Amino acid sequence: MSHLCNDIAYEWSDAHRYSPAPRHRRRIIYNIIGKLEFDSCLDAGCAQPYLLSGFIGRGKRVSGCDISGRVIDKNRNDFPGANFEIVDISRSVYPGNKKFDLVISSEVLEHIADWQGAIRNLALMSGRYLLITVPSGKIYNIDRLVGHLRHYQAGELKEELEKNGFTVIYHKRWGAPFHSLYKYLINAAGYKKTYERFALRPYGPLKRLFSDILYVIFYFNDIFCRGSQLFMLAERNRGGGR
Repeated sequence: MSHLCNDIAYEWSDAHRYSPAPRHRRRIIYNIIGKLEFDSCLDAGCAQPYLLSGFIGRGKRVSGCDISGRVIDKNRNDFPGANFEIVDISRSVYPGNKKFDLVISSEVLEHIADWQGAIRNLALMSGRYLLITVPSGKIYNIDRLVGHLRHYQAGELKEELEKNGFTVIYHKRWGAPFHSLYKYLINAAGYKKTYERFALRPYGPLKRLFSDILYVIFYFNDIFCRGSQLFMLAERNRGGGR
């Protein structure tokens, strides 16, 4: 990942916390893994670990890794109940070749040129389950601005997981029509100004209210099971340890 992506991961704290799409991603991830049995969890490419915060204090061994040293230093200070390490998942695995019952990689692969290598390392870190979320469909200007190199189709992601000893046991699309329309309007209205206002600046009461309204509207996306957000849960094949 580029230095730009490192800076984005560090600066986007309020956007990650309050924006409707990240909040719904966390909600959907919690729903997907709600019935899984796991004791240890790794958020690979965690940025600000708002996803992991849902596990802290619930008897889970929680860890996160990210390419940005600034992000990791801040997370260690803000979330003492979890373990954090600097890892570039396109090149290496968690220190000590540690494995986790569940590995989550949410909105990371689109920033990585060697995405096949990243999936290989994610698979090496997973003892049983691997959950990946990625954008699919059209790459907008706002996506390029925040460092997206590519978007994915379900088939190519499934194929790469199978190459690494995993079977996809669940997949889901989400986002249409309201999140899809929201992304279109961001680009039509001026994606650079929107990025500056909503990604790089703190969220005051009005921004939070606006985000809360969108969050409620985005619930209606659940009805359609379509859209450009792809969720894929895979389980390691029995006897397929690496």
